[in-house]
Amino acid sequence: MKSSKIRILSVDDHPLLLSGLCLLLNAEQDLEVVGQAEAARVACELARQLQPDVVLLDISLPDVSGLEILPELLRAAPQAQVIMLTMHDDQQYLREALDKGARGFLPKQGLDIDLLYAVRAVMRGELFIHPKMMQELLSPVRQEKVSPEEQLWRLLSQREQQVVLGVTRGFTGKEIGDHLCLSEKTVATYRARAMIKLGVETRAELVELLERLRPAL
Repeated sequence: MKSSKIRILSVDDHPLLLSGLCLLLNAEQDLEVVGQAEAARVACELARQLQPDVVLLDISLPDVSGLEILPELLRAAPQAQVIMLTMHDDQQYLREALDKGARGFLPKQGLDIDLLYAVRAVMRGELFIHPKMMQELLSPVRQEKVSPEEQLWRLLSQREQQVVLGVTRGFTGKEIGDHLCLSEKTVATYRARAMIKLGVETRAELVELLERLRPAL
C-alpha cells in the first residue's frame, strides 16, 4: 500500500544539518524523510531509486553544485518537486534555480516553519520563495514603479517569455518549438512553468494578463 505521507530526499554535505532536518520533518505526521545524501552524484542515484515527492537540495555540495546537478536530478525523478537550500542571497542563484526547474528556494538560516510550509506548498503545485528573497528580488522593480503584472513578467526567464508570447499569439506548441528550435514537450514545460510563476491556469487568463502588460513589452 502506497504511503500517504510526502516522501522527502534531503541532500546536504553537513551531517548535523541533515540530522536536524530529518528530526524536524519526521516529527510531522504527513512528512517522511526516505533518504539522505551528502553529495550530488549520490543524490541522483537515490532519487532514481526512491522516486521521492520532494527533494531538499543544497546549492553548495562538495562534488558538483546543486544548481549544476538539478536538471539531472529531475531527469532521475521527474515527478519530484525540488526546493533549493542556500547560504547565499545572490539573486542570480534564485533565477537560475527557477529557470532549471526548482519549485522552492529557502535560506538555510533558521530552517523551521518556513521549510514545512514550503514542502507542502510545492506539493500543492505552488512556487515557494522565501518572503525575504522575494522582497529583494522585486525591490529594484518597485523602485521603478512598475505594475504588479510587470513584476511577475520579470520573474520569467527569457525562454519562458518567448513561449508565453507565442501562446498568446495563437501559435501551437509545435509551431513555437519549430521557431525556437525546441521540442514540443520542452515548449509545454516552459509554458507550464511560466503559468505557475504568473499565477494563471488557463490560456484565456494568460492572454488577459499579457493584454495588461502589452504597453510595457
